[in-house]
Amino acid sequence: LQDLQLKHVVFGLPKVSGRKAQICEAYELEKQQRRPFPNKRNRSWNNLDLIHSDVWGPAQNVNLGGSRYFVSFIDDYSQHTWIYLIKKKSEEVFECFRNLKSLVERETERKIKCLRSDGGKEYYSSQLNCYLQQMGIRTEFIYRYTPEQNGVAERKNRSVVEAAGAMLGEKSMPKYLKIRETISISDFESTSVHCANIRCLSVK
Repeated sequence: LQDLQLKHVVFGLPKVSGRKAQICEAYELEKQQRRPFPNKRNRSWNNLDLIHSDVWGPAQNVNLGGSRYFVSFIDDYSQHTWIYLIKKKSEEVFECFRNLKSLVERETERKIKCLRSDGGKEYYSSQLNCYLQQMGIRTEFIYRYTPEQNGVAERKNRSVVEAAGAMLGEKSMPKYLKIRETISISDFESTSVHCANIRCLSVK
């Protein structure tokens, strides 16, 4: 306002003193943004060296098997993805990981070395942690409110859900089939997505 008055840009302005305006430090801190995360990341050298995991849900509609969540496991090296449909994320993540471990280690003859997750309560269960310690599997948790650090699993879940929703919308099918359609995503992606417990999708 002082510059406008001195340069006669606007007429009728009240006189403004030359005192500098005070800066509100609290407001500046509140307006600050986090620095962007780097795009480059180091990928594992072999299969099963690092497994990313995340739980998606709850879905608005319960599917035919009664599931409202799914937990995904993504191999960092191959980007191969396994999806397990679950009803309660606090109780079933451990069983899903144990089943996954038995499956992939028998198929590849390699051992899972590290499990990375967002640090949700389902990954802090004493049962899961004791099992990981016994198997010699390292755990990595991201910092709170930084989903960027678990971007592999976050992006995969989003891709799966959006693709399933697109297929249902194209054929005008009911939304309760949305989780079920995750088993067909491999037809649209370059990396395979495997729904490990398809049996829970059958109509009882």
